[in-house]
Amino acid sequence: MLHQLNCLIVDDDPMYVMVADSILSSLTSGSVSKASNGSLGLEALRAGGSKLDVVLLDLNMPDIDGLGFMRAASEVGFDGNIIISSGETPAVLRSAEAMGKMLGISVLGALPKPLKIDAVAAALQEASRRGRRSSLRLVGNIVRDDFELTPYYQPQYSLHSRKIVGLESLVRLTAKDGLVHGPQQLFDSLTSPVELADVSQTIAKVVLSDAKAWSGRPDRPSVSINLDACVLEQPEIVTSIQTMAADFGIDPAMICLEVTEKSLPKEASRLVEALIRLRMVGFRLSLDDYGMGASSFELLRLCPFSEIKVDRSIVEACISDNVTRKFLHAFAHLARDLELTSVAEGIETEQELAEVRAAGVDLVQGFLFSRPLPPSAIPAILDQSWMAGK
Repeated sequence: MLHQLNCLIVDDDPMYVMVADSILSSLTSGSVSKASNGSLGLEALRAGGSKLDVVLLDLNMPDIDGLGFMRAASEVGFDGNIIISSGETPAVLRSAEAMGKMLGISVLGALPKPLKIDAVAAALQEASRRGRRSSLRLVGNIVRDDFELTPYYQPQYSLHSRKIVGLESLVRLTAKDGLVHGPQQLFDSLTSPVELADVSQTIAKVVLSDAKAWSGRPDRPSVSINLDACVLEQPEIVTSIQTMAADFGIDPAMICLEVTEKSLPKEASRLVEALIRLRMVGFRLSLDDYGMGASSFELLRLCPFSEIKVDRSIVEACISDNVTRKFLHAFAHLARDLELTSVAEGIETEQELAEVRAAGVDLVQGFLFSRPLPPSAIPAILDQSWMAGK
C-alpha cells in the first residue's frame, strides 16, 4: 500500500539522493523533492513546510548540517516528521535523534546508511500513523471559547498485583465538533510561570472534581496531576492545592503531584519548601522523567518524593541499547534503596514489559494496557482487577 506523504530529501551525496528518491517513490504516492544541502533544505521547508510530511535528513553536510537544520526547523514551527539518515556512528545517531525530540520535532528514527527499504517503509508507516502535529492556535489565558479543557486518564498497574492502582491525568482540548486535541499549543502559548500556574490550578480543579467521584471506592486509585517545577515557586500554589482538595473532600493521600523540569525555578529553596509542605499534609510526590533532565538527580536529593518515573524513551531504547537497559535496572534499584515507588511509562510492547519486569519496576502504564480515557470510562475499568491477556 502506498502512503500519501510528501517527502523532502536533504543530503549532499548525489548517489545517495538517487537511491533515497527511488525508495521513497516506491513507497509513497506523494511528491518527493530534493535539496543538496541544509540551506536549500530550509528554503524548501519554509516554502512548503505546511505540505511536507517527511524530511529524510543527513547529518554531515557543508554549510548547515543536519543538527542546524533540525534547530531551524523547530524555530519555524515545522509540524511534519523527520527521519535522520547518516553514516555517523550509532552513538551519534542516537544522540541526534534525542536532540531532535528535545527540540519538539517528531523524529521517526535514525537510520544508518546505506538505506534499507524495510526500515524506510516502517518509518513511513509511523509517519502515516502520527500524521501532522495539530496546528491549533490558542489565545487568552487558557483556551478560546471554541475549546473545553478535558483531562483524560491513563491507568497505572501494579506489576505485583496486576491491578489498577493509579490514574495519570493528561490534558486534552475538546473542540465544539467533538475532536480532541493534545495540550502542546496550550502550554506553548504561556509566556510566564504566573500564567502556567494559573492554567495548572485550573487543570487541578477539574481533575479533583473528577477524582471526587472515585474517592469513595474501597479500591480507590491515586490520581496524578502534572506540575512544572516553576509553578511550585509561586507563593500561593501550596495553599491553593490544599484548599481545592479540602473543598472537594478529597484525602490528599489520594493525589500524587508529578513534578516536571520544563523550567526550573530560580530559587530552588522555594521549590523544596513547597514540596515539603505538600508532603507534610499528605500529598504524594512524583519526580517525572527521572534521568531526562539536567537537574533530576539534584531534585531527587533535595526533595521528599514518594515516587520516581522513567520516560517512554528509556523503556523503548532498553530493547536494543545495553547502556539504557543498565540505566533502567539502576533506576529500579535506586528506587528500592530509597523506599520509593518506581514507575515506567509508555510501555507499548510485550518485549518492553518484559524488560521493565526484569528490572524490578513497581508500576507500569502505556498503550499496551490502555490509552488515556475520558472520565466517563474510568468506573468501568476500575472494576477490572487484572490486565487482560497479561
